[in-house]
Amino acid sequence: MPLAETLLARIGRDLGRPGLRLGVEVQRAIAEADWPGNVRELANALERAAILADGPELRVRDLGTLARPRPSTGGSLSDVERETIARTLAEVGGNRRQAAERLGIGLRTLYEKLKRYGLS
Repeated sequence: MPLAETLLARIGRDLGRPGLRLGVEVQRAIAEADWPGNVRELANALERAAILADGPELRVRDLGTLARPRPSTGGSLSDVERETIARTLAEVGGNRRQAAERLGIGLRTLYEKLKRYGLS
């Protein structure tokens, strides 16, 4: 987190938005994400989030899909899909339209998958 906070402070200064901070959920998302592009990718994600943020605290939705979860170790493809859908729904507070947008699928497809996996 110290690196992310340092990057965000610099980004905030550059954008004329000093005082930006990482929300708790954002910190968790950053820690759990896979960052194949390392520091540059993290900086890009934070800059995007800083631009999209409504207030001084960045939220997970501001990160968008740039913070990719680490690949699951084990389980079938359907297990991974179910887990991804459930996690995405939790991140958007159960808003199915936002979840579908984040997942890059249509709302109808999301409803079909929710039914298939027994998710509510």
